[in-house]
Amino acid sequence: MKKYFKFVLLLGIILIFLTGCVSDLVTPESDLNSEATGDNPTSGDQEDGIVPGRGTLKIYLTDAPGDYSEVNIMISKIEGHIARDDDGAEGSWEVLKEWSGGLQVNLIELEDFSMLLASLELESNKYTQLRLFLLGEEGDAWIVLEGSEEPESKIPLEIPSVYQTGIKLNRPFEIVAGSITKLTIDFDAEKSVVKTGNGKYKLKPVISVSSETYFSGEFPEEVSLGSVSGRVSYCNESLELVGIGNANIELTGGAYIFANIITTSTEGIFSLVDVPAGSYTLNVYAEGFYDYSQSIEVIFNENAVVDVVLLTRGISGTVVDSSTKLAIEGATVNVELVGDTYSSFAITDTEGSFSITQLPVGNYELTVSADYYNPYLHAVEIGVAEGAINNIGEIVLTLVPSP
Repeated sequence: MKKYFKFVLLLGIILIFLTGCVSDLVTPESDLNSEATGDNPTSGDQEDGIVPGRGTLKIYLTDAPGDYSEVNIMISKIEGHIARDDDGAEGSWEVLKEWSGGLQVNLIELEDFSMLLASLELESNKYTQLRLFLLGEEGDAWIVLEGSEEPESKIPLEIPSVYQTGIKLNRPFEIVAGSITKLTIDFDAEKSVVKTGNGKYKLKPVISVSSETYFSGEFPEEVSLGSVSGRVSYCNESLELVGIGNANIELTGGAYIFANIITTSTEGIFSLVDVPAGSYTLNVYAEGFYDYSQSIEVIFNENAVVDVVLLTRGISGTVVDSSTKLAIEGATVNVELVGDTYSSFAITDTEGSFSITQLPVGNYELTVSADYYNPYLHAVEIGVAEGAINNIGEIVLTLVPSP
């Protein structure tokens, strides 16, 4: 009896050790064609935080260092395999996250960062493994060798069909009500890219997966999420704010890279969810407008509201002498927004040229002054076209008559 008890105790200790937080090396399998269910009503991105009776699954992607400038792959889907139920019924595959058109990832950018791939609220359950799907059509995957920067230096990376139908990642994990389960997929790009005998490159994935479980009050920064939302607009001639559609919104500078880089709606609205808590730079890019950057702080379980007003290109022209038509250097050109206190100025260069940039859209009064010349006193309304330099041509100044 004592021997039996010691055997059971030893077996229990071994099981605890094997199910701990240890990275498991993935051996890609060939039997990857079992059909996913894809109809789980509880999966999908939800607002961050613990839902009573449910647990949270957060999936991150990172990469080991590699001697490449770029290793680009396209992820299409992640599935999880639910273990057998209590009645012994066979488990099934469940779609956890799917990207329409694929999610492009440069693995080399993840050497010192983690990308948040998914944040899901799920029913309590046990999973035996993950399955990662890659796209393999022409242009979906490529590498750039170290030191290469030209566009033609992109070398196609072959994705064998066996990996397009799913790479099995053997890491059992459990979703526990009231807790956060963090899975980190560590993709070793250096070992995964193989040069073939004919000089081509193909992918043979070497991946490890680690898991961690956190309960309320134990969440580290990388699983503590907030959100960022706001509106991107410009000021029209009536001094009204008008939304800018299709502006690109990006967060940089944080401790984590994540996949939700988005564009604004037709009304200029944007919303970034599942953002790891921390300090970031919000970058806004829109065609015809100056790029915009602002430091923001993302706080756990809170939404940071950032409303952005973009500025247009501006006004340009040339100041010349009325008699000689020669350029006037050092003239001061001042513009003032009609009906507002906004104003700006520029000094003409050796060619008499000036350019006043980053002006809100609107009508302006323009005045020009220079030593020995009569000031240009006529108020001129200038409609600054959205997203363009409004070149008003030559401004002619006359000399002050000699006494």
